[in-house]
Amino acid sequence: MPRKNKVTGFSDAEQPVAAPAPAAQTAMPATTPAMSVPPHSHMAVSPDAAAMAQMQAMQPYTSYPAAGMVQMQAQMMQMMQMMMGGHMGIPGVDSAAQPFSQAQAVEDKDAGLDADLIRPDQMRSVIKSQLPLPVQEVLDCLCLTEDGKCALGGIPKGCTIAFAGPPGKGKTRTAIAALCKVAYQGMRSGFVVAEEGFIDTQESGRDDLCSRLTKIGMKVLGITEANFQKTVARNLAVLLSQYHKGQTWDTFVTRYRFMVEKEGVRFVVIDSLNMLDPGKTRTADNLAALKTYNHEKGVTCLTIGQIKDTGMPVGGESLIHTADTVFLLEDMSLTSKEMAEFWGGAYRDHITVIRAVKSVTTPIFPYPLRVDYDKESGVLKVHALQPKQYQILPPMPAQ
Repeated sequence: MPRKNKVTGFSDAEQPVAAPAPAAQTAMPATTPAMSVPPHSHMAVSPDAAAMAQMQAMQPYTSYPAAGMVQMQAQMMQMMQMMMGGHMGIPGVDSAAQPFSQAQAVEDKDAGLDADLIRPDQMRSVIKSQLPLPVQEVLDCLCLTEDGKCALGGIPKGCTIAFAGPPGKGKTRTAIAALCKVAYQGMRSGFVVAEEGFIDTQESGRDDLCSRLTKIGMKVLGITEANFQKTVARNLAVLLSQYHKGQTWDTFVTRYRFMVEKEGVRFVVIDSLNMLDPGKTRTADNLAALKTYNHEKGVTCLTIGQIKDTGMPVGGESLIHTADTVFLLEDMSLTSKEMAEFWGGAYRDHITVIRAVKSVTTPIFPYPLRVDYDKESGVLKVHALQPKQYQILPPMPAQ
């Protein structure tokens, strides 16, 4: 049985012969837009050559309109898009390279051009030593001095730190203790709250975050509530940035800038960075923008983060690459008797350790640090059974 064409419905023997189309129907517009170059093509196509190629590609469809209408309409749509101008980009040029291909003549008298160039040979001295910002017992010993012989005695000042770990492991309480200590020392400090209500306005009976912050501060500093209000609370600014209240990354940035530039804040704790992006798709990008701004304004920032089931922080390798410094809380399983003996635990027990993953401005403590918890405040502290081979280094001598 003769095979029929799926488009026309005729067999090869029955296929009608197309009559020549009138000239008025087959004539193409005098001006035809250039055809876009395939994305992997390295050949430059001139507008005239592209137009001819477009016309030749469309010619078979003029003989059998029913068979080629869909393809013809699709090509016409591409042509119309190209006629819309520069909004569609430059054919054959990667989007990242378009600014270079569209470069315009630059006036030599543009003051901004010279201002954006740094000439290190004209600076008197460019060598600096990383300064510490003392915050908390555990966090202060994870970064080292330049020679690696002493603990830095604080987190790297002026840096943006990612502090990630499993839930319920003391990250928030430890960060609050750091916040209270810095504010107690007189530095204007900010607390970005993105996960829970700071104050229980409904009087539901919940021990709210404001209460817990005060109690932790009183405990770690050994002061009364009245003294806490005079010495710590007066140096704090709390920024509410809960997503369920309509806060977005853009609104957060506006308020964060106000807190830094108008309130004079120089140390910030963010709890948590992930909740500023509930979709968890732009965490690393957001951190990159935040870090750049902090560098410009001289802000030290401690961001709390979550981890995935794999043990990697949300944001993955990109977040680790982006942050100035990364601290990671982890569960460690004592999978052998030798391992249990080394860490001062029982076989098959789980212990909590913290390690410095990276620091761009300092050496890091090269071993995991076993941690314990203060019974009253829940804040991290160095475990008494930290292996002797992995003992923390003494702090840098006061200068």
